[in-house]
Amino acid sequence: MDRKSRTSRSASLEDTNEELSLWKQICSSLTKLENIQKETESVLNSINKIHLAVNFDEGISLNLSQRLKDYYQSGIELSSSEARTINDIIEKVSVLIALREASENINDQKRKKRKTEADELKSSNSSPSSTSAKKAKNNDIILPGTSVAAKQPKQKDKNEEWILAVVINFQADKNKYHVEDVDQDEFGQKQRYLLPPRNVIPVPDGRDIRHAPEIGAGNDVLALYPGTTCFYKATVILPPSKHAKNKDITYQVQFEDDNNEMKDVQREHVLEMPKSK
Repeated sequence: MDRKSRTSRSASLEDTNEELSLWKQICSSLTKLENIQKETESVLNSINKIHLAVNFDEGISLNLSQRLKDYYQSGIELSSSEARTINDIIEKVSVLIALREASENINDQKRKKRKTEADELKSSNSSPSSTSAKKAKNNDIILPGTSVAAKQPKQKDKNEEWILAVVINFQADKNKYHVEDVDQDEFGQKQRYLLPPRNVIPVPDGRDIRHAPEIGAGNDVLALYPGTTCFYKATVILPPSKHAKNKDITYQVQFEDDNNEMKDVQREHVLEMPKSK
């Protein structure tokens, strides 16, 4: 399944490279245009100096006449070159704008999709029948409708990613949870999985998170990568109580293999790292 995960960030790399290449060509053409205009200005200054120094009523020498002719010819060639360069820049800028608009349109569609999914989850979590991160009193079973981090089974995903999912039910005879991925596959379907309890971690909701203990700086966690529906291993840099900009709302974390970048993640989407079994 083509998931909106960190690996998918490279899916648009080819488009980005094309835009970058085009932008470099535009910058190069602009530099060329600037040089042409400087050269043209120099030629015009030379022509003007001759016109100011010579009294054409008294005639002009053959040598000076040839120099003027050369300057005029050079000016014509520079003017043609300037026009070609300007047209080339306009054409490249038009292509670049078209590429950017197409890219932004795709991103808008993704943002709308993520917002719709988030609204659906929020609506589900606020309903009486589903309280996120809460478990039934009997045997601590996670209630249906609860948002969870779910580790995909090996046969379904080689990378065994932790994904954002919703509990459908608990099948006691199999001791497994039936969960549904919040994301859609390439066919517009939401995949469902049967997972053992160790591969399902409840995601706290607003009511539970206020009472949840804070995870301190330096601890490894499982955090939802911003803009995706996948959880990855990360290290807490700043807990919510220490976050200057979003105090008590977000963690500042550093994901593995993410160029040492710091990311802000909603408090409820930062979970204690499950123990390896």
